[in-house]
Amino acid sequence: MRRRSTNEQPLKKVIDEWLAEHPMANKAKETRVTHLWGALLGPAVKNRTKSIYFSKGKLTVKLDSSVLRNELSFAKENIVENINKELGEEVVKELILK
Repeated sequence: MRRRSTNEQPLKKVIDEWLAEHPMANKAKETRVTHLWGALLGPAVKNRTKSIYFSKGKLTVKLDSSVLRNELSFAKENIVENINKELGEEVVKELILK
């Protein structure tokens, strides 16, 4: 008796493959990056963030506190690393604080 072949795959794999082929894949990554900013850095930073924009590997964040901007500038590399780690790939290449 022959076994039937199945095409069962984990849902995550199917979604990732679909997103990779879909034109909105980059927009989905951009949205995830902007949401991760507040989630990873906490409510104090999130509340001081005036605007956040991500395009072509550059995450630009405008803050309403020069003191906070200065503090975060020392941790830029760690912030980028943590965001990319959370995403599972290198999406953010540069962090610009304004």
